[in-house]
Amino acid sequence: MKQIKNKVTNKLERLLEQSLIPRMVRWSEYLEPKIRHYKHQKLKDQLQLCGLGVRFKRDIIVNYPQNISLGNKVYIGQNVLLDGRGGITIGDNTTVGFNVVILSANHDYQSNDLPYEHNVYIHKPIVIGCNVWIGGNVLIIPGVTIGDGAIVAAGTVVTANVEPLAIVGNQPMRTIKYRDREHYERLAREQSKTEVLTNNFDNQL
Repeated sequence: MKQIKNKVTNKLERLLEQSLIPRMVRWSEYLEPKIRHYKHQKLKDQLQLCGLGVRFKRDIIVNYPQNISLGNKVYIGQNVLLDGRGGITIGDNTTVGFNVVILSANHDYQSNDLPYEHNVYIHKPIVIGCNVWIGGNVLIIPGVTIGDGAIVAAGTVVTANVEPLAIVGNQPMRTIKYRDREHYERLAREQSKTEVLTNNFDNQL
């Protein structure tokens, strides 16, 4: 009796491994991007402001989306954390790389408890300009402003405001150099003209 039971069990296991599980994997691969797309659309509806052409890459974590504003053509990489308690604003055409953490609130170390009161936070908004490029594994602390056209190198902890067109990185953070202003402004003008033409064309359809 035990041998018959083992044979039946082994046959069922082979059936699962050879037929059912591969089908389940294929269905999972088919459904996963559709589920993710649905979640992304739902998240966009919860944002304070969501511009045109905003893209999320795979899985991200967004807290307090009602305090977060994203401009047009913003790209958010995978495994990004956006903590919107104090407010986050990201301008048009900005790219946020993978594993980036953007915090807009922090514990109050001067609260009446040690080490701190878990529910007491200081809210400081984050403002990131247009055409900013934030590399992977960047941490942005509360209250920081990053100017238009700036670049933040991968792995940087952003502890102070970043000037427009500045390229910052390393530890501690420092300004490495500046982008070519004339080149940047020419690209920005061309971009603006292209967007005007595109909007006019879309309005005619």
